[in-house]
Amino acid sequence: MVTRLKSSSNKTPGMLALLKDKNFSLLFAGNFVSRIGTTFYNFAVGWFILTLTESPLMMGLYIALGGIVELLASPLAGVFIDRLNKVRILYVTDFIRGLTVLAGGALILGLQSEPQLLFLLYAVTVVLALNNALFFPANATLIPEIVDDRQLTQANAFFSLINSVQTIIGILLAGLLYGLLGIEMIFIINGISFILSAISEMFIRTPYTKPPAEEKTTLQHDFKVGVRYILDKPGLLPFVTAVLFLNFAFAPFFANAIPYLYNLALNQEALQLAIANITFSSGMVIGGILVGTLGVKITVANSMKRGLTLTIFMGFWLSAIMVLGSGAHVSYTLFTAIFLPSLFILAISNMFVNIPFGTGLARAIQPEVRGRVFSIVNTLTAGLIPVSYLLAGLILEYSNLGLLLMAICLLSVVPLMTILYSPTVNRLLSSL
Repeated sequence: MVTRLKSSSNKTPGMLALLKDKNFSLLFAGNFVSRIGTTFYNFAVGWFILTLTESPLMMGLYIALGGIVELLASPLAGVFIDRLNKVRILYVTDFIRGLTVLAGGALILGLQSEPQLLFLLYAVTVVLALNNALFFPANATLIPEIVDDRQLTQANAFFSLINSVQTIIGILLAGLLYGLLGIEMIFIINGISFILSAISEMFIRTPYTKPPAEEKTTLQHDFKVGVRYILDKPGLLPFVTAVLFLNFAFAPFFANAIPYLYNLALNQEALQLAIANITFSSGMVIGGILVGTLGVKITVANSMKRGLTLTIFMGFWLSAIMVLGSGAHVSYTLFTAIFLPSLFILAISNMFVNIPFGTGLARAIQPEVRGRVFSIVNTLTAGLIPVSYLLAGLILEYSNLGLLLMAICLLSVVPLMTILYSPTVNRLLSSL
């Protein structure tokens, strides 16, 4: 039997009660360690490439490459997730990622030229992306199997909250230690974090029933089942499409625009970018606590509509501040005093969109096809992100920050209108 947390009363237990469940605690421990290392690594590598090449396009290409590989691998990965033991998928992919990053750290010691360094970084990100395509959907579909449905919102809020704490720790370490340790040690630390995560996940115990031979189907058939489910579920396709546009619009804001602002426009040190990222992550912590505390008291529909409206508004506001700051129209002190609190508010509103979105999908999709559908949904929602990274890199390389921010703001209006006014999407949200 799957170990699930049960409540003996009508009240839903708090988020911390989830840790009493052994499986949930082990899953949490594995995620906690590896995500700190991953955040540490991603921050440092992005800054390293931007400093090495002084090219927003090269950094955008690096980010896009991982996204494209993960995008192409995700649909097929979802089929395997429904066929194989999810726990085994987690620790095997963590071991592979850990060994790959450790090998990269050893190889980078002997490389000197810019092309060699970039090739190694691109090669490592391809391997990581292939394993991410298996790990993240397996991780997401495992959560509903080890917690009670009444605690699903709190479980997702707990993971979002902890992810934010991990991000704070990882970015703080990267900002403080990047200049002291060098990129080689960043690789080593991240590789070790993956190995420790895999060891924790090996002790998770959930039932796995191997499909009987007569029930096995082709990978192509399983993939079609997932696609058909998305098409047949009323409101699901336009809902996912709206999220796709939201990701397309906002992904370059964090991955391209803000690093460019601090590194090349404001000529600041990595620690200043780390402070901005920590501020955003701190807002996500507060947002996660709020969503988790409210629990079943808030509906998916109301949370997403209000959260998305505030998110889009703050996107416009922050873009205006960034344009003023990059053009030296205000002092850096004044820019920081306005920008950081605004970023904090954006993070809180973002959690009122992301957590209900994950909870709603888990409730809307039947368990037997959840892995396939989650992977396809991840593919659809992330489908245009690599393109947005590349386009953002091109805009920053050949135009300016203001044009990129204007494009982000205008595109972000599309998902807002869909969520607020689409009848089929509203019916779907109301049912979750």
